[in-house]
Parts: sequence; structure tokens; C-alpha cells
Amino acid sequence: MKNELEVSEKEKPKGKSRRGKKTIRAIRLGRGVGTVYVIRLKNGELRYMVQTYDADGKLVRPTFRSLDMAKGFLVGIAKDKEYAKAGIPPERRPQKTILPGQLFTEYLAWRKSHSKANTPHTLINEERLAEYWLDRLGNTPLGEIKRADVSAIFQDITMRSSPPTANRYLAVLRGALNWAIREREYLTSNPIKGIKQHKENPGRIRWLEYDEAERLLNECRSNPRLLVFTAIGLYTGMRAGEIERLRWEDVNFKRGTIFIPKSKNGESRTIPLEAPLGKLLATWPRTGEMVVGPYYYHKVFDKAVERAGIEDFTFHGLRHTYATWKLRDGTDLRTLAALLGHRTLAMVMR
Repeated sequence: MKNELEVSEKEKPKGKSRRGKKTIRAIRLGRGVGTVYVIRLKNGELRYMVQTYDADGKLVRPTFRSLDMAKGFLVGIAKDKEYAKAGIPPERRPQKTILPGQLFTEYLAWRKSHSKANTPHTLINEERLAEYWLDRLGNTPLGEIKRADVSAIFQDITMRSSPPTANRYLAVLRGALNWAIREREYLTSNPIKGIKQHKENPGRIRWLEYDEAERLLNECRSNPRLLVFTAIGLYTGMRAGEIERLRWEDVNFKRGTIFIPKSKNGESRTIPLEAPLGKLLATWPRTGEMVVGPYYYHKVFDKAVERAGIEDFTFHGLRHTYATWKLRDGTDLRTLAALLGHRTLAMVMR
């Protein structure tokens, strides 16, 4: 949008000082786009009335509760005028023809090719969340997705799971819709804008005592892949994404080390190969270049934790466990920061 432009009193719509309303200023948003009139109600609240002509040449004056919503409406009108000028009828415009299935297919493909920070696990998880939205939204065209409907689904997810989990679902949908606006121009505004995520508490840092770790590993033995995945996390402190990307060529049994070419901070690091993990990996069959590869571990890991009688523990807690055990063994903070792939001691102190 263009810079805001104050207009003179005579350009304001007449009669707006009646019935408890008063126009206090007007904002012209570019030639031929339209004007937003800022109106103060009797109770002091502000409203934003748009005055413009739609694609059919009809004068429209809708009122909104925020300036962003008013501007979004004007952007949509401008886009409709472009389609009309190009001879594209309303029923063939993107907001009416693009369905969630096409949106998520294109969006996830774009994420895989453009976002270097994403791990295989992250992408697999986003696909799972996208499938849920496809089931709930069905064949609703993007332009007909309603904020009230999505808000109700968001609350339903919250009740069935937890606020943090519901936030992950909402983030995927919001990201896809924002991408549709920014990269494809399928929409002119995000239909779910205004839905607020739940506040999340950082919670306490949980690690395992030695007996708890032994019980957990025992419960993983029925699933060899889970056992290897869990053991690597426990004895190296590696992040789940780093474990998924671990290659056999980076495991040096002679030197007793594991090399990570690129950590989350963008730097490489080398971790000691602990004896229990070395013995386990020596018996793990090599079926390719990856030690484990992409692995959706959440459900099987959580069930193993439950069977082990451990409460309030997630896979990331293995990283905290590794750090705690190293500190108990006398490892200094700088060395531990290097092992964990942290740039600052402040991260380790957490």
C-alpha cells in the first residue's frame, strides 16, 4: 500500500458526526485504490470504513474493526479488478478454484526445496499435520475458508491434545496460507488472521536417572530401530534431526568418534562414541549410507516411555540427560557446549 495521505474535511463522507459517530481523518491508499475513513464511535472505539468501487463499478462502503482488515479488503478489490480486466470470471479465480489439497501439495514441495533448516523429521511431521487439515477442510476453496470455522477446529485440537500441540497444527495452516499470498497470489489476505496461538510455558527440564534410562532402553528392545535411535540420543546428546541425517561414513569405530558435518548453529562438531553405543552400532545392519534415516519416532517412543513407568519425558529430554551425565562426570561447560553444538555457555546453563 502507498503511504498514508491525510485529506481535507470536505472530502470526508457527510453526516458521519451523527448517531454517535465522528470521522476524525481519512487515509487515501493510492490512486484508484480507495479511501479508508477512521471513525470514532461514541464509546471511543475506532472503526475503519472503506469507500471504493468494486469490479462491477458499484460503490461499496464496508466497515471494519482494524485498519489492516480494511486494507486487506482494498487489496482484494484491486485484485478482483485485475481479474475482471483480464476477462477471468469470478468462478475461475484462484480463491474459488484452489483447494487445500493443491495448496498443501505445492507448499510442502516448496518447503522441501527452499528451506535448508528443515530436517526430514520436520517435513514428515508437517505432512502429517497438513493431512489433518485436508481432512477437516475438505474441498473448501481457499477463498471460502472462514476464521470462525478454523478457530473452532483449533479449540477442538486443544481439548483433544494440548495447547502446544494445537499451536503446531495452526502454524502449519497459517504458514501455507501466508505462502499462498506471498508466493502464489492465490489470496490477498489470510482468512485465519487474528486467531491467536496459546501461550506456552517452557516447563521444567527433565532428564533421566541411570535406572530410568536402563528401563527405557529395555522397553525399546522389541523395536530395534527405536532402540538404536534412542541409544544414539542418550549417549551422544544429538538432536533428532541430526540422528536422522547421521551417515555411516561419519561413525569412526577405530577412533571412537561421531562426526556431525553441520549442527543447528551451522558448525561441525565431533562427539565421543561411547562404548555401549559402539557395541550396539557394530551389530546394527548397514542397509544403506544412513545409520537410521528419516524416522517418525514420536508414538513408539512415547509408548516405550509409558511402559518404562517414566513420566513427563520427551525425546529431547535425552539431550538434557546426556548433558547432565557429562556434568556429573566432571566435563567442563565449554567442552559440553562444544559437544552439544551450542555457541554460548548461556544455552548450556539452561
